[in-house]
Amino acid sequence: MIGPIFCFDLGNTRLKCGIMQGGELQEERFFSEETLLPEVEKLLKERRPRAAVLSSVIEHPPALESLLQSGTRFIRLRCDTPMPVRIVYEKPETLGVDRIALAAGAWEMFPGQHNLVIGTGSAITYNFINKHGEFLGGGISPGIDMRFRALHAFTDKLPLVPAEAHYSFIGYNTRQNILSGVLEGALAEVDGMISLYAARYGNFNALLTGGNLEFFASRLKNKIFASPYLMYKGLNSIAELNVLDKS
Repeated sequence: MIGPIFCFDLGNTRLKCGIMQGGELQEERFFSEETLLPEVEKLLKERRPRAAVLSSVIEHPPALESLLQSGTRFIRLRCDTPMPVRIVYEKPETLGVDRIALAAGAWEMFPGQHNLVIGTGSAITYNFINKHGEFLGGGISPGIDMRFRALHAFTDKLPLVPAEAHYSFIGYNTRQNILSGVLEGALAEVDGMISLYAARYGNFNALLTGGNLEFFASRLKNKIFASPYLMYKGLNSIAELNVLDKS
């Protein structure tokens, strides 16, 4: 059997890898800062991948790239990496590579169509790819956890409240007020942004992904496509374009 493709997504919250075979996710691995290098080295020996692609928005250990370069065909995603979409952005080098991977994933799923990818991680990102395959940009706002932390950090008396799936719409105490304000506010923002894009572009696909996918997917009023592994799909398509087609 042809070896898999390792798709590494090193984000602000989680370090993870999607093991892709034939364009589908076989397995997902999670790492800590301490276990990243030894576990990746072990994984390379066990699975013998055809290629590995890295999307990193953090200061990862340089040894990781050396390890991947020695163990398989490797590509680190950058703004100038050949990819299925074209970046139309004022300064492409300032664009997060995680957003680039999401744009490629959306194009893989719905080529030739307008796509709005909403990432619900540490930040909420809006990423618009038009029907010509041009990644135009979008927007960034604080994610759910960041909103909770900001209320606590920038006030004297408001407590740090963890997110909960069930809360009172009309808060009956401080904790419930914060839950309602943060969570309902985030929902209203995402629904509102989808409506704004709809008013400008008409028909498009709204794809939702990221760590808070489950919370948003079950509560948004607008129609969305829930795609928890969109990042891996995008990274896999970039790897195929850059490495596998040249084998």
